[in-house]
Amino acid sequence: MSGKPNKISLATLPTPLIPLKRTLRESEINIWVKRDDLTGSAESGNKIRKLEFLCADALQKNSDVLISCGGEQSNHCRAVAIVARRLGMDVHLVLRRTGEGPTGNWLLDIILGATFRWVTAKQYEHHDEIMEEEAQKLRQQGKNPYIIPEGGSNSLGVWGYFTAAEEIITQCRENNFIPDYVIVASGSGATYAGLWTGFGKLNVPTKIIGITAGPDIQQQKEHISKITSEFIQKYDFDIQHNPDEITLIDGFWGKGYGVMDEELTKFISQFAQNEGIILDPTYTGKAFKGAFEMIGQGKFNHAKNIVLVHTGGIYGLFPKGQYFRELYYSGARVK
Repeated sequence: MSGKPNKISLATLPTPLIPLKRTLRESEINIWVKRDDLTGSAESGNKIRKLEFLCADALQKNSDVLISCGGEQSNHCRAVAIVARRLGMDVHLVLRRTGEGPTGNWLLDIILGATFRWVTAKQYEHHDEIMEEEAQKLRQQGKNPYIIPEGGSNSLGVWGYFTAAEEIITQCRENNFIPDYVIVASGSGATYAGLWTGFGKLNVPTKIIGITAGPDIQQQKEHISKITSEFIQKYDFDIQHNPDEITLIDGFWGKGYGVMDEELTKFISQFAQNEGIILDPTYTGKAFKGAFEMIGQGKFNHAKNIVLVHTGGIYGLFPKGQYFRELYYSGARVK
């Protein structure tokens, strides 16, 4: 048995839980948004909750450089770079090149002085091994690196949203409801795993639904099951772990992970004009769009309250500016 791990305060918490005012106003379902895009400014988004635990472990081990990985526009890597500098550490990133140039998240990585190892999509399939290679190089230079897995997605990272579950349910109770569903974008899996175990521990009838941001849904399920099992065993929680209860919805990631199209561009713009909330093109844009489509199709007709988790990612919009420019000058507006 291992007790609750140490954490450091990095995020601005609690983040607001707000009702949507205009989107799907004809629906009888109350739709709420958990604004985890407001966990910080440049370090905004869901990754920061996981880093509170991961970086506490890095500090405890006297590490002086953080290593992590992701795509060229990785929200996670940007958050790691910012937190590293806040803690007085160096940062080294293994990035999958997409060719979008020095803007958005990568621009912030550059400003923060991160160092990089660039890899192709094929090479990135072995990102864990590559990060260990980079760590070994740094050790030979006298450094003490700490590897943070892709998306902060391991049993320690699960703590970020395990604790967030209690924050969410407290806010829901303050508004006199228990959510029927909590819906979140699913990528590397730790956010879903944390919510799933957290709500399971709270013993409430809320169902956690993940809308996948990429095509390999089976791999996501297997990883969520793995880190959840490790989390429960390591920290000795009395939570029933049934992998068959992992609910991931496929089919809303469009043309590929992080790939925009005209339909998604229009949805993000219309949602922003309706609610004053900016979604991102990789995770929340696709997850919210998918959730609203399912609500419109009557998939949740028995529900009274649904919470959508906004996991941040605003900087990922900037490399996609041309899509929004073309939409704007086409004369498209919310009716």
